[in-house]
Amino acid sequence: METHKTLFKSLEKAEKHFEAGEIKLAQKIVSEVSKIIKAEGKVSNKLRHRFNFMSAQSRYFNEISSFATNPKRNEIMEAIERLISKPLENPKKQANEIHSLQTRWQLLDQTSKPASREQWTSFKELTDKAWEPCAHYYEELKLIKISNAKQREKIIESLNQYTSEYSRKWPGLIDMSKYLNKTFQSWQKYAPVLDEDFAKLKSEFQIARKPINDAIKDQENKNYKIKESLIEKVKLINDVDNQICIQKYKKIKREYQETGPCGKKNEPLLWKKLNEAADKFFAEEKTLVKDELALITDLSNELKKDNCILNEIKDQIKDINKVRKSAEFKNLQKEIKAFEKKQLSMMLDKKLEAYQNILNNLKKDEAQNDVIHKDILKVLKSPLYNGDEDALLESVIKIELIAQIEPPKSNQALKQKLALEMLQNKFSGSINSSNGIKDLLIQFINNLQSKKTNANENKLWKRVNEALVKVVDQLP
Repeated sequence: METHKTLFKSLEKAEKHFEAGEIKLAQKIVSEVSKIIKAEGKVSNKLRHRFNFMSAQSRYFNEISSFATNPKRNEIMEAIERLISKPLENPKKQANEIHSLQTRWQLLDQTSKPASREQWTSFKELTDKAWEPCAHYYEELKLIKISNAKQREKIIESLNQYTSEYSRKWPGLIDMSKYLNKTFQSWQKYAPVLDEDFAKLKSEFQIARKPINDAIKDQENKNYKIKESLIEKVKLINDVDNQICIQKYKKIKREYQETGPCGKKNEPLLWKKLNEAADKFFAEEKTLVKDELALITDLSNELKKDNCILNEIKDQIKDINKVRKSAEFKNLQKEIKAFEKKQLSMMLDKKLEAYQNILNNLKKDEAQNDVIHKDILKVLKSPLYNGDEDALLESVIKIELIAQIEPPKSNQALKQKLALEMLQNKFSGSINSSNGIKDLLIQFINNLQSKKTNANENKLWKRVNEALVKVVDQLP
């Protein structure tokens, strides 16, 4: 009865391996149970049914494996048959092609269900026949296969040494996995070997890997239990303050992430459980995020209206905290900048129009304007009308110098004198550009001859207007 209990446990273990996708490991256990049952003779019906079920599972996976690999084996044999019926002209190329096909055949046997005895016999007969045109290369390739076998023996030896050195205290799971992967890559590199060496080396390789694989499984199982316990801790969080719940969850989540792997199949399942356990904490957060995104949409729509008040929109933006890194928030900021730029452009256009119409206001006795500087408005109400054409021209050239516009050639001498004067004033800090333009406009207005401007004055004012376009952002 004790033996039967042990066999039941072995079959349960095999079932878990099948579920985890560890087919070869499960099939090995089923095979061992089969040998024991045969040796026992009579066993309980319950055990027999259980064994028959697991044996059927094993056969099913064999059939699946055969279904996937047999067409590939058939392709290899068909390729060899083509070499037999039509050998390559170069015997060395023929030998290399056969060598390549043998490598593919043996690698299939390494990574899936082994070929049947009949398949191996057929394959050997075909390769022997294909070798006939290049017999003198056979010994050379045989030496390569013997050399490959020796290299594989060294890999097996290194695996055994690794187990001997670290079995008391195994390295980390990731380090062991990398080591196994590295040795497997090396193993694949040294193929093919002689047919008579292949099965023996394959068996020894799997036996040498087993202790390391078992150690990896043990660590994965420990990590699995740790992660399960952390998920349970998350489920028990129940503080009144939701923010405290979130902080506790984040702390557990960091511990979860610092725990090692627990198997490729288990990782996504446990991660999903962890997130599901924490969903209740983020329900409120998700609602706040949703509300803030809706607010962003409303503010974006508000910006499109002609009567929108930008300051009110900016005040409402201060209440947005959860989605400041979102694409929607960034787009809203871009829209606000574009709106501000548009508003500024409109304001400057309005300002430029007002300044360019100064003389029109003078003629119409309209000196009221909320855009033009009060000092200029004051002068417009009662200009001096000095009629000084030199002072008038100086004011125009200085405005052109500020706007970096080249005066006419006839004004070049005066331009150089005035440029030097302005440069000295700039270094002394006695004037800034906006005040300079204001004073120059006042100078221009005061030095007109009368309210009714003459042709020369109109010509000079046209130059002023062209310069104002360049310095619109500096207008007082």
